[in-house]
Amino acid sequence: MKLRALFLLLISLLSVLSLAQGPSIDPIEAGQVTWTASLKDGDLRAGETTQIIVSGKLLPGWHVFGPQISGDWVSITTDMSQEGNAAEPTGDAIFPAGVVKNVPGFEKPGVWYDDAMAFAVPIRIKAGLTGEQIVKLQVRAQTCDDSSCDRPRRVEIEIPITLTAGEARADRTEPVTELPAQPEGYIVPADDVSSDNPDVMAKAKGETGAASGEATEATDQFRSDVENARSAGLLPFLALSFGAGLLALLTPCVWPMIPITVSFFTKKASQGKKVVLTSALAYCLGIVGTFVALGLIVTLAFGATGVQQLAASPIANLFLGVLFVVLALNLFGVFEIIIPSKFVNEAQNKAGKGGWVAPVLLGFVFSLTTFTCTVPFVGTILVSATTGDILYPVLGMTAFSLAFAIPFFILAMLPQGLSKLPKSGTWLNAVKAYMGFLELAAAAKFFSNVDVILNDPIWVPFAAYAAIWFSVFIAAAMYLFGWVKTPHDKGDNVGWGRRLFGFVNVGIAIWILSGISNPGNLGSALAFFPPDNKSSAQTGITWIMTYEEGMAKAREENKPVFINFTGKTCGNCRVMEYQRFPMPKYREHLDKFVRIELFTDRETPEDEANAKLREEMTKSATNPAYAILQPDGKVEEIYQGMASTDEHFIEFMKRGYDKATK
Repeated sequence: MKLRALFLLLISLLSVLSLAQGPSIDPIEAGQVTWTASLKDGDLRAGETTQIIVSGKLLPGWHVFGPQISGDWVSITTDMSQEGNAAEPTGDAIFPAGVVKNVPGFEKPGVWYDDAMAFAVPIRIKAGLTGEQIVKLQVRAQTCDDSSCDRPRRVEIEIPITLTAGEARADRTEPVTELPAQPEGYIVPADDVSSDNPDVMAKAKGETGAASGEATEATDQFRSDVENARSAGLLPFLALSFGAGLLALLTPCVWPMIPITVSFFTKKASQGKKVVLTSALAYCLGIVGTFVALGLIVTLAFGATGVQQLAASPIANLFLGVLFVVLALNLFGVFEIIIPSKFVNEAQNKAGKGGWVAPVLLGFVFSLTTFTCTVPFVGTILVSATTGDILYPVLGMTAFSLAFAIPFFILAMLPQGLSKLPKSGTWLNAVKAYMGFLELAAAAKFFSNVDVILNDPIWVPFAAYAAIWFSVFIAAAMYLFGWVKTPHDKGDNVGWGRRLFGFVNVGIAIWILSGISNPGNLGSALAFFPPDNKSSAQTGITWIMTYEEGMAKAREENKPVFINFTGKTCGNCRVMEYQRFPMPKYREHLDKFVRIELFTDRETPEDEANAKLREEMTKSATNPAYAILQPDGKVEEIYQGMASTDEHFIEFMKRGYDKATK
């Protein structure tokens, strides 16, 4: 043991000396890992080779994945393609041995680095350069603990260097392929589970061949785990994606497309079963193709976080709000949305008699209008695209969009049966007009998103928004009673079924109105409402809105702290703040804390600082997230996401309070 300790000490000293030989940079924090970098050599000329030595130091309990085994997680990757880079790569990055074990959630093997590690990127200084130059490198990695993963983070490393004039020295032109010395804290893996073990790596990659040497019991178990993981990886992923598609059908963006689908295919029904079937398939093709293509384009262009940011874009929300108003007016019969006949005719002449262009375009429009509501599902599925592995995002998005499209395929086929029903009255026009009111309700939601993203305080607070939705459903009831007409309504006959549904809408309006005085009455519908300007003051719960002010009060009163990391556009946050927190069984415990509420989703310095604080405290990149602290700022308990059950969240508050007051 003493000999081993001496060896590790020697390695550490050599590492320090090595890093001191060339130019270096100050440490760069990237979530739970801090990167440092230096050049292996300091005296360099144009055309000579060396290495960029990159060291990573992780927070306790966190790890990163090495690139030795490709998988559906984000491993360490490097990029030297930046403009103005004085160096070019001469080979792949060189990594030390790491522990090979299964990746939770994917049940596939990965190479793990805990605590600390260092790798090298072999480079050559470009010809013709002299004097002051910059060597550039991008490092991208994802940190994980035992329960969750942070979002993938990319750091840009720039190492200044002064090049010596003169020709490249002959003994310094060959690629440098040495493994860098490892920093203090590097965990040396056991050989039987190491990425340096050919037998283990062959099994992990699915290769065949005889193993050399006698395997231990631990190795045999690991091989079995690897094989089982590889055989069961894709189907669970597809099942998850398909289930996400079914859940996405419940989002409000889907509702307005129902009458549009019914209206379009009702007109097709008169052309025969074959035409309806072809059009329905084309409609679904438009949905599936758009989701796959759009999702991949956005992810590859902006990364998984870019997909999620689209949902918080004021421009995207404004566009959808205007679009839904236009669609509502169309359903009211104010005008007809007609695809230019010249375009359709030319496309159909090329496609034959099927007339598939119009339904494909309709599927395309449907996908675009629902994209902001489906972003939470789509973003989760498309995270795998950040590794460069296209197979999983393609298959995942296909499964998601199929689940999304199948009900609309059935709906598209339904008007064929509806067309055979008696045509007494204008019931179908009434259905379209009523869905127009739902279009207006959806438009109000998107306009509200623009408001909460751009304005503080917001222009249309909770009560005003509730009044808008109240008015929409009252107007819908007046239409159903026959008191209001649309341009395509004929006659004065209003059936009892329509009147009864009108009373249902009056009930909905009254229910929404009751939420102004008691938001908890709205239940899960709170997810569609904006936050109150007074930080949930309607609920009787007051919050301190800055971290510094809250912690100062906690120290003054010597009380533990409860931090609510929330967002202006976070629906689950509204449910917790307006429905759960006011409940007596929650208040009993919340009242024991100094309560701080921090918004994290706007492009402001305050929100960006709050988001960074959230990630440091809760290890979460999404809202809601909660932390319980001692008055001195020490984090005792964290909770990620909306409460799974009341009992679970209350136990979290109890446990946190007990720890913070010891």
